[in-house]
Amino acid sequence: MERHTFQNAQEALQITWWGFATNLVLAAIKAVAGVISGSAALLADAGHSLSDLLSDGVTLWAIRMARLPKDANHPYGHGKFETVGALFVAILLVLTGVGIGAAAFDHVEHVVVPTKIALWVAILSIIFKEVLYHITAYIGRRTKSRILLANAWHHRSDAISSVVALIGIGGAQLGYPVLDPIAGVVVAGWIVKTGIMIGHDSVKELTDETVEQEILKTIDDSLQNIEGVEEYHEVRARRMGPYMLVDLHIQVNAKTSVSVAHQVAERVRMTILHAHSSVNEVLVHVDAEEDLDQENPKLMRPQADIEADIRQQLASMTEIQGIAHILCHYLKEQLTVQIEVIVDPNRHVYEVQAIAKRARLLVEQIPDVYSADIHLELDDH
Repeated sequence: MERHTFQNAQEALQITWWGFATNLVLAAIKAVAGVISGSAALLADAGHSLSDLLSDGVTLWAIRMARLPKDANHPYGHGKFETVGALFVAILLVLTGVGIGAAAFDHVEHVVVPTKIALWVAILSIIFKEVLYHITAYIGRRTKSRILLANAWHHRSDAISSVVALIGIGGAQLGYPVLDPIAGVVVAGWIVKTGIMIGHDSVKELTDETVEQEILKTIDDSLQNIEGVEEYHEVRARRMGPYMLVDLHIQVNAKTSVSVAHQVAERVRMTILHAHSSVNEVLVHVDAEEDLDQENPKLMRPQADIEADIRQQLASMTEIQGIAHILCHYLKEQLTVQIEVIVDPNRHVYEVQAIAKRARLLVEQIPDVYSADIHLELDDH
């Protein structure tokens, strides 16, 4: 799993560096062409590409941080650094959009017909940014990287803004020069809208809003027919950047041993981890009975106190040579005890039956004990 995570991080970093280089070249070309041609829409588009550079920088930082291993200060890992990075990208988009919109709006009063160079630069930008979007989105989906998907949409928004710029430039050259600054304002509005959408998703993740129902449904399907699980409930999941944390309650046989219950819980945990590559941690809470309605459960005395009372109560029975085991079962707010006592193997059956009955009556006189189950072990030294 660590090797898989490393490979994913390398792919994410590689495509982000390619995006950084592409945005750097496009921003420079658009800016120069926008100044030469006098196109407000192309200058707005250049500003968008410049914001993509900042977005790529934040993405590179967030990807490196999110893939760091767990430590004392981050026991759940560093996955949410991706979410923080995505939120920062969203803020950059909104601020960039507002600035570009204000600049484009100023050009409405001073319209200029752009030259044809602006048209060709816009077409070039559309091709490069759309290709970059598809590659980044593909790797983002495969690596379950939220910030990579956000950065992909940043590329897509740049491609769409270039389409709008192309329409504005083409309209201006056809005799409608006001379309160019209007297109710049539309580009700015698209940038702001994209930033708000990404920011909203990031805030939902940072506030631990539940994941999509489709994901919970697939986890639910994985829990079907796992040996030892009688019921399960309170299945919850939350995102940690590219990963997910899952916790749930399972109900096992009330009289099963702790080691068996632990094996069942491990089987559940491994099943979910193997079935869902995006899940990197599963916490399984084991119940002996349904606890959905137990908001304020009744707490009874600990087993050590009960054992001490049982040994004291049975000390008066000289027929009992020792106590081998004592098990306490706290079920339905009642205490049931199982006791294994050692008796002389030379006694008759009716004698040991009488000993067991007397021991049961004595134990059931202890406060908190609802019922006692006495098992006999014949002493063979």
